Amino acid sequence: MDQLCVECKSATYHQHDALISSLRKQFWQMVPMRFFIWGAWDSTDLERDENIRLISCMRIQGEVMKTIIFHEHTIQFNPSNRYVVLFLKHFIEKVERAPDYNLDDELMEFYVGLASTTEIGYAPSGMCFKTYALDREQYLRVVLKEEQTTISQGTTGLVTWEAGLRLADFFVENP
Repeated sequence: MDQLCVECKSATYHQHDALISSLRKQFWQMVPMRFFIWGAWDSTDLERDENIRLISCMRIQGEVMKTIIFHEHTIQFNPSNRYVVLFLKHFIEKVERAPDYNLDDELMEFYVGLASTTEIGYAPSGMCFKTYALDREQYLRVVLKEEQTTISQGTTGLVTWEAGLRLADFFVENP
């Protein structure tokens, strides 16, 4: 039986790991914030007290920094700084929903530092990396370097299309 976290006392360590894995996978794929799932994949009510306490757990905040933002894969194949700022902004907003929340100092310092040097306009530009994990452990990965704008250099061929992702999922599930 998995133990409850000593920090938040609202979830097991296994649930913590599942949440971090879910957040990392979505982060690497640069899932738009409006579609981002901030709780467990199988949770239908992300505003439940348990989910709010879980995401605000100091251990989760530290793991977001250690295993997502400063993960060696993220460092090598980084999404855009704009996306990192948006991710942290939304994550911090979720943490602040918890009663008596505490914010990790490293998280806040990194966010403020990056946000102060990153332009957060409505039109993303430049190249970035998107990573698609093919296995549950996220060891098998496909990394794509792509343009952040839909049309670039006179073509639409520099972005990942949803149909291509669905086709890839099909081939992974049906080798």
